[in-house]
Amino acid sequence: MANTDASNTSPTPLPTVQPIALWPADVLARHLVSEDPMARTVALGMAVQPAAPIEACIDALTRCAALSHGDALASQLAATALGCITPERATPAVHEGLAQLAGPQHGNPVRIAAAHAMFRLKCLPVPAHDAVCALLLDADGNARKVALLAITPFARQAAASIAKQIAGVSPDRWTAEALHALARSAGDDDRLRNQLETYVMRNLSSAPLLPTGIAAYGALAHLNPQGPAMAALVQVAGDASNPAPSLAALEALAELGQATQPTAKAVAQMLLATDEPAREEALCRTLLRLKPAAKDLPVARVLQRVESAPDRACAAHCLLLCLHAKDFAPAAAVVSKRYALAGAPLQKILSQTHQALTGAGLNELQAKSASSP
Repeated sequence: MANTDASNTSPTPLPTVQPIALWPADVLARHLVSEDPMARTVALGMAVQPAAPIEACIDALTRCAALSHGDALASQLAATALGCITPERATPAVHEGLAQLAGPQHGNPVRIAAAHAMFRLKCLPVPAHDAVCALLLDADGNARKVALLAITPFARQAAASIAKQIAGVSPDRWTAEALHALARSAGDDDRLRNQLETYVMRNLSSAPLLPTGIAAYGALAHLNPQGPAMAALVQVAGDASNPAPSLAALEALAELGQATQPTAKAVAQMLLATDEPAREEALCRTLLRLKPAAKDLPVARVLQRVESAPDRACAAHCLLLCLHAKDFAPAAAVVSKRYALAGAPLQKILSQTHQALTGAGLNELQAKSASSP
């Protein structure tokens, strides 16, 4: 009888995957401009392979892109292939081809590929301004993100198109990407910055806080950290009765980082008004990014929560102690006291906090104490 023991059977070897044999440049160029659409599509598939000789076929590739209009797959491949050209080798015809592929007559996959190719080639042709800026308001989040990547280095030059897109829709349709592009379009022009800030703030009264209002305040605060948008973010962040916008405002402040450092004291004072662990955690996480001065933290409240708050809130406040370990070294006694009552997961955090404050972790101290005669 045959032995059917699975332990004695050898696994079936996986088939060997053969590498794609790249076409020579002359063969690739010839197929890219073939009268047969299928031959062109196959050639485009070859053109997007790593190390394909596309830079010897730039003219043929741009002609192929033009011939591919109306074929969604071929157009997407053409945009991707054009984006693989070395930026310095990209000709005006390449830029023109990408501008055509970014147009609204194409579906989003083609337009996204074209915008991404512009990002890779470090170009934003003037004929593409309106089409790429329109993607900033698209329902597809990927389209918006890629459009912002492509536009950002050229936001000043594309300012008119960005403004036209923003002005062409009601504020409730504004997106974070469109607002960030608008803010960047002002460049270093203080007069234009003030105009944009006034325009956006005036129109926000008719827009919901989420997602539009918070996104707009964040974009404007990036533009002018001392302006009214930053104050508005702090005000919304402090409204615990409206939790979703409040948390979004805290996240926006955290994303702005050091630009919001002057608001750190106001955010720190919000710890005095809550004992809800999720909110405390959000506040502490934001403060870690804002890096407040030791004097701006409500130390008594922090120690109280380390001593008696639920584990989640205790852990969050421990992180604040570590921000200024030298100043808060006396808090080690409170940390040690809570350690004696805590479960293993929190003990690990408390031990690390004690290590930051004193140079000695509580786990190590406990182990030494247990081994002493």
